[in-house]
Amino acid sequence: MVSHSKNTAKIVSAALSLLQSRGYAAVMVKDICREAGVSHSSFYAVFTGKDDVLLHVLRGYKDDAEDTMRRLLLAESDLEKIWILYLKYLSLAEEFGPELTGALFALELEGKSSITEAVNEYMGRYLEWFLRFVKNCQTSGIIRNRSSARDLIPLGVELTFFIVYEWCVSQGGFSLRERAFAAMENLFDIAPKHRGVRP
Repeated sequence: MVSHSKNTAKIVSAALSLLQSRGYAAVMVKDICREAGVSHSSFYAVFTGKDDVLLHVLRGYKDDAEDTMRRLLLAESDLEKIWILYLKYLSLAEEFGPELTGALFALELEGKSSITEAVNEYMGRYLEWFLRFVKNCQTSGIIRNRSSARDLIPLGVELTFFIVYEWCVSQGGFSLRERAFAAMENLFDIAPKHRGVRP
């Protein structure tokens, strides 16, 4: 429902702050209103509830294309470029934390959100780059898995979905970034001397 008003940014900021500090289940709309300094009617003029605020953030999450391009230009290898793009994919989960990311998974299961759609939109934007970088790494022997890049990339997305889900269930009990990168290194069968490269 989100209608943009002068209160939208205040509500989103207050909601994210509370949701991250207290946890999704412990935050009520009245808490968000109090923190944002808006009335209930002002809140409901913009959002239908706290789920709607979270979905608004997910839909509005855009990577900083200029920063991504700058980092890609500075990267020393195609493998580092793959990891830069991959890290952009992980960044929303890390930014939200395990509880809010878990809430997004729950909304997905209820049919209220589409994390999959958001990820596919991101992947669509960078797919040709991913393909080129993976193929270059296969040619140079850095990636030893000879499966087609078009097959490897969706497998990597599915593997990462599982790892993010596992991270949420464990309430952040492990480093999401390190587990995800290690799993991708195994999927790609990265040559030993190139393992551990991170952006």
